[in-house]
Amino acid sequence: MLGLVALAFLANLDAGPRPGPRTRPVECNFLPGERGANVWERAKIPELRRYCDLVASGFAKLAPGSRLVADVVSLADQADALVPGRAAPMLLKGRALCRLGRFAEARAALSAAHDRDDRALDDPAALLAWARALESAGEGSLARDAYRTLLPRAETLSLADRGVAYLGAGMLAMSRGPEGLGEAIAILRQARHESQDLLHAAASFELALALDRAGDSGEAAAVLAEEGTGDAGRVMADARVLEALGVAGRKDVHATEALVLDAAGKHDAARVEWRAYVADGGVWTAHARASEARGGAREVVAPRHP
Repeated sequence: MLGLVALAFLANLDAGPRPGPRTRPVECNFLPGERGANVWERAKIPELRRYCDLVASGFAKLAPGSRLVADVVSLADQADALVPGRAAPMLLKGRALCRLGRFAEARAALSAAHDRDDRALDDPAALLAWARALESAGEGSLARDAYRTLLPRAETLSLADRGVAYLGAGMLAMSRGPEGLGEAIAILRQARHESQDLLHAAASFELALALDRAGDSGEAAAVLAEEGTGDAGRVMADARVLEALGVAGRKDVHATEALVLDAAGKHDAARVEWRAYVADGGVWTAHARASEARGGAREVVAPRHP
């Protein structure tokens, strides 16, 4: 049965759309007609206009698929130097650093943005960066809170980011052990709907693992039968998948591959992976040992792609 947190999560998904994010800094709102600005604001309009252009350019370069993310850190620093003390440059810098995998620096920048404006992290894209930075820093409880705030509003994220958000949140929930399993299953079910390509395959494999750990090996087998098992090694080794799994999820890679290998009838290879998981001292060690022992009982799935 799903836990109370998982039931609340599912209810929130049906709660309807939330207000969209603020995409333009408040300090830039008066610029088009320059009306409503006081004398001091008018005196600073050249600097402020340049600041707003830098911020807008930076956010544009954070678009999905952009290869210009490395430029955004410099743009954010320039904007912050022109008009110090505003949240937008730190928010921009934090999101860019997260995309670059520099999570400790991202956490510092996003924390600074929140200190300057307590609504700075209301934006779903900022919340995703914040959750990932916290999880990378080992602050699992705060990261879970950030994901729980984010997921009911995740429809405003790009498709690629939605997959990352749901997969990362699901794996973080499963890392809690049995008490997080109901929430993990609920999130990973949604992850299958909200992701494509390799992230979709990874979400399927992780959902099957969560179901198997919950004792529902029949549904786990059905998920694997639908997804197929032929490309599991390639999927779980992909850099985008490993990044999306987060620190918590990467600890489960051996167990995920073992489950899929058993389903494909490759029991000797599966035993190697189960033992590797046990050697790493994961939360689900007892499940891994039992799974190694029963091995061939899972041989019910034929690969979708021979």
